[in-house]
Amino acid sequence: TTAIVGFLNQRYERIGMIFNILKSINSTQQMPILKKTIDISRFNFLRDLHDRNEILFYAFCYANLEKILPIIYTPTVGEAVRRFSRDSARFRGIFLSPNNIDKVEKIFSHFRFKKPTIAVVTDNQGILGIGDQGVGGIDISIGKLSLYVLGAGIRPWETLPLTLDVGTDNSQDLNDPYYLGYKSGRLTGEEYDSFIEKFVKGITKKYPNILIQWEDFSRQNAFTILDRYRYKVLSFNDDIQGTGSVVLAGIINGLKISNEDLKDQRFVIYGAGAAGIGIARRIAACLRSKYNLSESKIYEKIAILDSKGLVTDQRKVANYKKPFSKDKNFFKNWDVEDVSNIKLAEVIKNFNATVLIGTSGQKKHFTNEIIKLMCNNTDRPLIFPLSNPTFNSEATPQEIYKASKGKAIVAAGSPFEPFNYNGKKIIVGQGNNFFIFPGVGLGAILIKESCYINDEVFTEVAITLSNMTPDSNIKKGIIYPNVVDIRKISAAVAHTTIKSISEKQGTEELSLQEIKSKMWKPQYHPIIKKHSNT
Repeated sequence: TTAIVGFLNQRYERIGMIFNILKSINSTQQMPILKKTIDISRFNFLRDLHDRNEILFYAFCYANLEKILPIIYTPTVGEAVRRFSRDSARFRGIFLSPNNIDKVEKIFSHFRFKKPTIAVVTDNQGILGIGDQGVGGIDISIGKLSLYVLGAGIRPWETLPLTLDVGTDNSQDLNDPYYLGYKSGRLTGEEYDSFIEKFVKGITKKYPNILIQWEDFSRQNAFTILDRYRYKVLSFNDDIQGTGSVVLAGIINGLKISNEDLKDQRFVIYGAGAAGIGIARRIAACLRSKYNLSESKIYEKIAILDSKGLVTDQRKVANYKKPFSKDKNFFKNWDVEDVSNIKLAEVIKNFNATVLIGTSGQKKHFTNEIIKLMCNNTDRPLIFPLSNPTFNSEATPQEIYKASKGKAIVAAGSPFEPFNYNGKKIIVGQGNNFFIFPGVGLGAILIKESCYINDEVFTEVAITLSNMTPDSNIKKGIIYPNVVDIRKISAAVAHTTIKSISEKQGTEELSLQEIKSKMWKPQYHPIIKKHSNT
């Protein structure tokens, strides 16, 4: 009540409804949510507010963006996903399962879903760093769409959260009597492919120009679905493409500090899932388009490790890893214990790595030894522990600073508190996809003509993001912009997206000012008292 009164005071005054109660609560920055001590309690409070008063929810979140982001999305949303069947009392979005997938067209024809322009869709199998979480993955879709609204001003009533509940292999959920999802093992093979096809046909028949953002699929399904539909429907995968863009932007800015060139780096990516391969693909695309390097030169600069060590063609690997697998000539002169399992330290030492990126989900794997080996290869190594949630980070920024004696240029995937090093306050930039996906989404849906998001978009928006980072940040070692500037960043990213699509597909362009004018703001329309003529 106090929060609502605080937000509505000005509105009431316009129409002559003056309230004297609780006059000290006059700002969305003073809402009681900030006094709650447990983040999951804050999450539940905000979700309840979201359901009751959407404009107030977004006004408050936007006014307190830096504090609220870790609550409404990662890392807190991971805990909410786990507790979904126990905590949820209201349901947003659409839940598709084998029980209703054959009625998908009827579902999308319901009056509640009038004209969505964007859908975030998950099959719940690759949730953040915590894996298969069953139907609770809908909270990921809801949270991500909230960030589209906050970051790019997409109208909340035009967003559509979806979960493709194809079952779960999570035994805890299957044995839980309160589990709300489809209680069966996950669909696989042809059954799974048929389910996805029915969904795509159903949603695009009803909404031909809707943007589909694929979210938190398992690594193999993520690549398969992206490659199958990327040129058929307006869609992208943020885990693969968005992550690749935001990390490339961080690398470009990190090299501004070390005064080195992208083409001279040797990249080690520790983790070969959607994020890791997405980053490798984006680095390769940039080296190809901006430096005109040959394919052999590009791939010899990128080494990827999975749970079995360096990815090589000496063992069977998934198709999406194959472009980056190494033949035996690559490591024939290396000093290693076992060529069938070449470990991270061995790769860094023999490959002379200068950039180390962690997407493994394995905490503490960037040990002091690993960090010191990186410092042996270059004066200013780039070390990015990107795994989410925070407790899965390969190292903390403070640990990297200490082990590297302040030499490493660091970005993190999770938010970390500032810390002191040698008497200086250190703030570490977060490689947050929030800097990329809202703008890409806004740009894509503002193009009225039917189109697809061409691959070049994700290289170009990475360069745009790097240019949006203030010089004052880079001088302090902060290689990403400030999150409070997200609307300005998203407008620039949307402008680049539209320009790239236009150049490739001949669609109409929009000016930066036109894009900004399309951004929704969380405010009430003024109510004007009608005056009597008598």
